[in-house]
Amino acid sequence: MTSYVGHDKPRKIFLQAFARDKLHHAWILAGDKGLGKAAFAQRAAHLLLNSRNAQPGFSDSQDDEAGHLLAAGSHPDFRLLRRGAKGDKEEKKARDNGLDSLDEHELARNIKVDQIRALQQLFQNQASISDYRVVVIDAADDLERAGANALLKNLEEPPKNTIFFLISHMPDRLLPTIRSRCQMLRFDPLEAEDMRAVLKTAAPNLGAEDLETLVRAGEGSPGRALQYAEVGLAELEGIARQIVKSGDRDNSLKSELARKLSLKAATPRYRAFLDRVPSLIAEHIKGPDLACSMQNIEKWREASELAASALPKALDNQAVIFRLGSLMGGLAKEG
Repeated sequence: MTSYVGHDKPRKIFLQAFARDKLHHAWILAGDKGLGKAAFAQRAAHLLLNSRNAQPGFSDSQDDEAGHLLAAGSHPDFRLLRRGAKGDKEEKKARDNGLDSLDEHELARNIKVDQIRALQQLFQNQASISDYRVVVIDAADDLERAGANALLKNLEEPPKNTIFFLISHMPDRLLPTIRSRCQMLRFDPLEAEDMRAVLKTAAPNLGAEDLETLVRAGEGSPGRALQYAEVGLAELEGIARQIVKSGDRDNSLKSELARKLSLKAATPRYRAFLDRVPSLIAEHIKGPDLACSMQNIEKWREASELAASALPKALDNQAVIFRLGSLMGGLAKEG
């Protein structure tokens, strides 16, 4: 486990409850994707499952029995529920390479009710080697309706010494009856300094310029920033910022982006670029160097709608890139 950075308030609330032996049996970890909610749940689980030899605060060590077993995915008192493979082909790939090897389109749409029902085997026996049993659901938003109702029964009559962590990116969409039986911990975007600390640990080879680009692009979400790092977004953002600054009147920069993003193999980079451009435009028009005019707000709105529809509507990549480039270049003309 790497060091856990930021989110002092939810960590303090949880650790105080643990220290006072007043832990709620179910916690909703609420906030945008990529903020570190799953990492929080993993460290909280480690603390609980190592409670007989607990260190103060969250420990990053794997040198204890609980740490070894959690790292191996074999702790008998721990369950992690996520969406599984979509079909037989994907199931084989997951068995061979692990569930994390699957892409989004290879995953089932929901966490199935059978996955919730399978927890009963865990609940029928006392904890094997720990004082607690821990269930993490990542994400509770993915539960199918029947699964949510099955989980509700466990929350209404919680098994003894069992702690549930429900990771949720959209807690308002959870069943009200589930929300009412859980304690909510809210996670906010990280400050820039915490973002730098997380990224330096997770991607130590990042150069200083790329690091700062990813801090800005991540917008407080280290998960998003690391996804951008994987696809080399820093280079693309550098070109985009040149377009904003110069206007790219000869279209050379737009052409360079099109060359880098038009091939099928570049789809992950293209997806990341689409995700980033509206935020980059918003960042620029809110800055001190350019008034937030209605014309510029309209550019942001058009860029947002185009970026959101490009992949679902299978729009031509080059046409999309040139139009987004024109919208960014239009900011320079008014600067």
